[in-house]
Amino acid sequence: MNPPNQSTKTAPEDLSSVPQCRAELIFYAKTRQKQSRPVTILGEYTCDCRRPDWPQRWQDWSTSANPFLNLFLCRDHAQKLGLLD
Repeated sequence: MNPPNQSTKTAPEDLSSVPQCRAELIFYAKTRQKQSRPVTILGEYTCDCRRPDWPQRWQDWSTSANPFLNLFLCRDHAQKLGLLD
């Protein structure tokens, strides 16, 4: 039995320090070659830059290693990556 002031559950990580950006644009892998404009997102999606596998996703997308990979990015991250003017 646990003492009354101890809990068996651990507290979830504090996500307040993580930027809460939301994806605003979809960058399709196949349009990278054509330099087409991104498509505006109408739903609620998390920006891919917040994903744990982001470095690999960016590498696959930017080198066209995965022609089916689409990026969901906020406007700020897209500009930092040089995908928007």
